[in-house]
Amino acid sequence: MTITRQTLLLWWGLTVTVAYLLTEYFGHTLKHGHGAVLWTWTGAMLIPVLLTLALGQRANALVWVWAGATVLAMAENFAAHAAEAKPLMLFSFHALWFLFGAAGFAYTAVVVDGRSRKQLYAAAAVLNLVGAVLVLLNHDFLKGYQYIVLALIQGVPMLLDVPLRRQHEAQNQ
Repeated sequence: MTITRQTLLLWWGLTVTVAYLLTEYFGHTLKHGHGAVLWTWTGAMLIPVLLTLALGQRANALVWVWAGATVLAMAENFAAHAAEAKPLMLFSFHALWFLFGAAGFAYTAVVVDGRSRKQLYAAAAVLNLVGAVLVLLNHDFLKGYQYIVLALIQGVPMLLDVPLRRQHEAQNQ
């Protein structure tokens, strides 16, 4: 199988969506699910990070920024979990991921080609920023469905971009 940026985008969208849905599930079914969530995310994010490494020089700066930022955010989550500092954990497992999405999608909106792709990522950035503000003001605001919201505003935009990217590339050939 040849790894393309299109394939990588699909994997990012799938792994992020599934990992957030599993996070929500673990939150409702496990009494202390932080460890399960961390290892689920580690396994899920290994897929696109390893695919990025496999792309090597064919990967653009955007792909490398997402891969590097994901590794750093995951490391922060592990550190917060190890420190067992409740305020840091509240930030790390709630607001951080909305802020991460807001920054990442804003950057993506700036650098991707195609008007519809830029609009998709700009909208995702705004929704993530709104989520971050709401969760920073009250970490229980989205309790019970926070990770479903994150799956919708982070994973789904990447999945929607798969056909948009293909369409944009076809128009420019």
